[in-house]
Amino acid sequence: MDNDAIRLASSLIRIPSVTGSEGEIISFLDSYLADAGFSTEILPAGSLIGIIDGGMPGPTTVLDGHIDTVGIGDESEWSFPPFAGDVADGMIRGRGASDMKCGVAASIVAASRFAGQRFPGRIAVACIVEEERFEGIASREVSERLYPDYVIIAESTDGRLNIGQRGRAEIQIESYGRSCHSSNPEEGSNAIYAMIEAIGRIDSMPLHSHPLLGDGIMALTDIISLPYPGMSVIPSRAKATYDRRTLPGETGDGIASEISDALSGISAKASIAYGTTTTYSGLTLSAPRFFPAWVFDEDCNLVSLASRGLKEAGLFKGLGHYSFCTNGSHYAGEKGIMTIGYGPGEERLAHTVDEAISVRSLTSCCRGLYAILSSIHRDNA
Repeated sequence: MDNDAIRLASSLIRIPSVTGSEGEIISFLDSYLADAGFSTEILPAGSLIGIIDGGMPGPTTVLDGHIDTVGIGDESEWSFPPFAGDVADGMIRGRGASDMKCGVAASIVAASRFAGQRFPGRIAVACIVEEERFEGIASREVSERLYPDYVIIAESTDGRLNIGQRGRAEIQIESYGRSCHSSNPEEGSNAIYAMIEAIGRIDSMPLHSHPLLGDGIMALTDIISLPYPGMSVIPSRAKATYDRRTLPGETGDGIASEISDALSGISAKASIAYGTTTTYSGLTLSAPRFFPAWVFDEDCNLVSLASRGLKEAGLFKGLGHYSFCTNGSHYAGEKGIMTIGYGPGEERLAHTVDEAISVRSLTSCCRGLYAILSSIHRDNA
């Protein structure tokens, strides 16, 4: 199992799959999964699912992993080829090693051990596109197709069992003024000054806190005035974007309403951004850019089953949570499906130059995922 996981992870890293160009890696995985005993299906957005049916009534468990990556940035900053996919000094190296091709490889190899066996329910591996650009949106097809009872997100957890994550909202602030020639600014109203006042109000807003997930976050990520560039023109509008990290129970409408209340008396408004993306398959997906937070109690059914399996395998390293957003925002946050996170590598290594994870982390995760799956599907025997 260990060598299979290493070989597969290396192969995946060697196939560039920046968001929007995942066709080659999906084709590779479609053949790999079929050869490993999965029945496969490519969904309209281009994601791939592989299913092993145990032939007995029981739950459906989905192991979710996205196969797209961010870009490599300035290649001259890398000390090895970004798509090396090699092993050096005990590390598997290359873009996507941590986020999250090693997690995908571990999921596939662990699930493949059930091929040809009789067990209750189904085990499915979902190889998801478009996550880096629009997390959760392509996973909607998986839940609509498979109706999973349980989901395991294989994003990096450093071997911990994650039971929640903060969500994310992209907030747009627009301020308004009146244009005029900049040689006579008193004839107009500068939208930038309204935006400055709006930012001050927003920065002073209190944010909620959660005992496990920590504090909510409101981070200003960009600002621009219109018209741009302002050639001797007082701007009539300004736009700012905030990255709002959310907590369980917070909604997009609720957040926008809170900010709008804080902006009372200013020529400005707040809204949730609306996003549109086109996948490599040519399908256009659109939705508000709001991705809910989620958390499950440590004594809920899935957490208990997963903890038991890891403890029996001697691999339990405690409970944790994600700091970043994952496809769990759809499964758990939108659909309420019991979801956990368990994957190789460390969160902090995602999107970095010289991205890599340890071979030991990969192989341990592979064994851990097999232990979790065994616990889930043995319990339902």
